[in-house]
Amino acid sequence: MKIPRLGLGGWIGVGVGGLLMVLVVSLLLLDWNLLRHPIERLASARSGRVVRLQGALRVHPWSLSPAVTLQDLVVGNPPWENGPPLLQVERLQARLELLPLLRGEVILARLELIHPQLYLHQDKEGRANWTFENQKPTNAPAAAPRKLPVVRNLLIQDGTLELLDELRHLKAQGTVQAHERESAQASRPFRLKGKGTINKEPFALEAAGGALQGLTPQHPYPFDLAVTAGENQLKATGRVLKPFDLGGLDLDVDATGKDLAELYYLTRLALPNTPPYSVRAHVARRGQRVAITDIHGKLGDSDLAGTANVDTSRKRPAISGELSSQHLRVADVAAVFGGRASSAGAIEPKGTAKTKASEHTPAPPLALRVFPDAPLQVERVRGMDADVRVRARQIDAGSVPFTGVAVHVILKDGVLSVDPFELEMPQGHFEGVARIDARGAVPQVHVDLRARDIELQQLKGKSPAAAPPLTGELQARAVIEGSGDSVHKVLADAHGGLTVVLPHGQVRAAFAELAGIDVAEGVGLLLKGNEQTEVRCGVAQFAIQDGTLHAQHVVVDTKNVLITGRGEASLGSEELDLSVKGDPKKPRLVRLRTPIEIRGHFRKPDIGINAGSALKQGAIAAAVAAVATPLAAIFAFVDPGLAKDQNCATLLAEAGDQARQSTVPPISQR
Repeated sequence: MKIPRLGLGGWIGVGVGGLLMVLVVSLLLLDWNLLRHPIERLASARSGRVVRLQGALRVHPWSLSPAVTLQDLVVGNPPWENGPPLLQVERLQARLELLPLLRGEVILARLELIHPQLYLHQDKEGRANWTFENQKPTNAPAAAPRKLPVVRNLLIQDGTLELLDELRHLKAQGTVQAHERESAQASRPFRLKGKGTINKEPFALEAAGGALQGLTPQHPYPFDLAVTAGENQLKATGRVLKPFDLGGLDLDVDATGKDLAELYYLTRLALPNTPPYSVRAHVARRGQRVAITDIHGKLGDSDLAGTANVDTSRKRPAISGELSSQHLRVADVAAVFGGRASSAGAIEPKGTAKTKASEHTPAPPLALRVFPDAPLQVERVRGMDADVRVRARQIDAGSVPFTGVAVHVILKDGVLSVDPFELEMPQGHFEGVARIDARGAVPQVHVDLRARDIELQQLKGKSPAAAPPLTGELQARAVIEGSGDSVHKVLADAHGGLTVVLPHGQVRAAFAELAGIDVAEGVGLLLKGNEQTEVRCGVAQFAIQDGTLHAQHVVVDTKNVLITGRGEASLGSEELDLSVKGDPKKPRLVRLRTPIEIRGHFRKPDIGINAGSALKQGAIAAAVAAVATPLAAIFAFVDPGLAKDQNCATLLAEAGDQARQSTVPPISQR
């Protein structure tokens, strides 16, 4: 037999074929367990965690869907974590489809997890054992959502989960089960159930998914989700757009509870305090962007609608949005400023910030309190950014006829700004700006509010017979700065000024006369009703120092009486110590020359006359009667009426200049 001669190409073919035969025989005879330790070292180096293959390693490579089986797989934690291993699996088997790899798709034909145990822990500094960050997170770019391989058939038996999230004050344990296909006993073959506590309140979670057989990237995966956190409940129906790519989600969410702020521990978003709420919305996640659309619901008795977007591309999330209300109750808005008690943040480890003034100025009793002292959660303010606009068309504020409100809220790097704030009335409007700098240990607050062309005729109550005590167009400005983490503490520490101007108007004659305690005419006018007298001009100027409002110049010049005021009001203790005195411009026969005093708490003031002055005037009358005749004693109650008209032009001009130039000294100079 003659052996054929081979060229160079033939010898190369024979060599390659021989090598392939040797490789095939080697793989068939290879003991794969010899590779366990090299695989452990490689996996540990890549993950930064100790990976151990404590059981047998089996590989079946000769198939279009090669399989790997691992016994007793253990994945450890990063160096800072001392808890149980991140993952322990009694048996793991995975089959990979080779043909889709040619299209760049990683698809597991089958994945089996027998008795997996997963331990997830995030500490107070934000380090999580399931990420590759071992340092305290900054506002650096955040990691993108995980894109897991598609699993056509998933089987999980007796899975357990333990979650400890110290940032969310969340502790929970749960079970995981996944069957390949639907059955009469399991219409949702994937089940995740967990329960525990969140912020020391009961917590429960249940997720249910569709069949896990025949999944492809082109067919969304449906699931249902229900979460109970304290008195808040969330229910969602959604789908993963490309199983198992968690960067693409669509959800229809229903949420109810007693306070939106309590959702902070679930969402890590600093939502405002609210009355009980019921909200529905559509949530779409696309990578690191979350769009919240079709928002509809109620906060208390106020309706809410709009859209919002959340950007999670950085460690500090940013939210933007447009919200609106067709009918807004002011009583519902009060909760935003801490107007009622809330359990949100009740176990914050740090105490609330204190200022020098607030330490010596206790809040009034709860029943009499006007300014709330619920603390601002400064850590939450520092933990996110925001740019949100809110508008309302119909305002329910009792007898005050507000017609609209517009607010632009900006939160950036720990500084919260409201710029602008606008509140409309049928005649006139309020506007202003506010700034809360929460970057330091104690928040610094600056507020500048203005009232323009407020027609006082509007403030007459809802009764058809109601009549306003005062008419005219009011102008006002208040500039306040203070330190503290609540409205009460800021005002208890406040510095600034308040100016109120009434260029012209009318006042009920009885009020003007009674300012001078005209016994004869004043009481008669009160009985007769709503007769008016002219207000030539009015100015009230107050200085605010260390939380106390000091009357500097209070003058109301009416046609018949010149009314002046003095005194102070403590914004911290909410106590009044004011007096109003009226001097007639013409003689009065029976007049008590004593001021009206206003004392007590803001919510429940005591109004009366100065008993000492009245007694003094009575003593003079008694002395005159003793040395003359009883009729002569009447002259002690006769006022000659020497008060003069004020120069209103000068008075108003000076008040306007002071209001325009109103400034507050820097905190460092106080």
